[in-house]
Amino acid sequence: MIRQRDAGVVLINVLVILSIASIVVFLMLTSQDVSLRRAQSMAAATAADALARGAEASAVTALRRDMINAPDTDNYAEPWAQVAQQEAGLSTGRFSVRIRDAQAKLNLTRLAGGAQVEVEALLRVLAELEISRADGIRIAAEIAGRPGLKNLSELRSISAETINALSPFVDFLPATATLNLNTAAPLLLRAVLNNRSAALRLESMRGSAGLLTPKDLERVGAVQPALTGFTSQNFDIDILAEVDDIVVNLHSRIARQQSFAGQSVVVTRRAYGVSLNTVPMIPQM
Repeated sequence: MIRQRDAGVVLINVLVILSIASIVVFLMLTSQDVSLRRAQSMAAATAADALARGAEASAVTALRRDMINAPDTDNYAEPWAQVAQQEAGLSTGRFSVRIRDAQAKLNLTRLAGGAQVEVEALLRVLAELEISRADGIRIAAEIAGRPGLKNLSELRSISAETINALSPFVDFLPATATLNLNTAAPLLLRAVLNNRSAALRLESMRGSAGLLTPKDLERVGAVQPALTGFTSQNFDIDILAEVDDIVVNLHSRIARQQSFAGQSVVVTRRAYGVSLNTVPMIPQM
């Protein structure tokens, strides 16, 4: 009887030990599985970021080449604009590239100087959008009174609805950046030229030739405003790179710069999933 009782205790102990061993093995396998998934996710994130950075580098190269080969014009018919890639499916995910001229928008930074020509241009943009002139006056006053504004969302004097309406047409850019007549929206052409007939003719000419020149303005009897030009030094690129369900949304600002050392094309801002103007500038060597 005692031996049978002892045998029962031993069996229970064996079963307990086997249960504990099973739990330990399960935890080890689970831990390994989690570690494996983590390693796979890290590898996918690295690959997606590398894909995005490669697209960014391609844009820098294209803009550097354009700076040498076609310094007198920047327009969307040029090779640098062909860096764009519509969203395409890859074996591991998705990939797309959008590149645009940052100077296709009216530069609000220039309002800090208080020049009336800049203020009037903004007021005409608002008029095109059927936004009250009073909002424009408030915007100009706030920018002049709050140096260092970098983002539309920082404006306190107007509603979020007005900011959303303005955002496709205005931005805070480096103070020297002028509006590129080759890439500006038709609404901006009408606003800055203050000559609807000439703007419509120029829009038609640009649509046919892909670009405008100073002679085109002469042909339609328009005077080129001081806040405009035909070239750009600032470009924005938006990249989506997905690898194994890991998505990277990279936004970069690329600038052409002139210095005593010569010409250069550099990335001045880089943001992941947020607005470019909300991140600090990248220090340049």
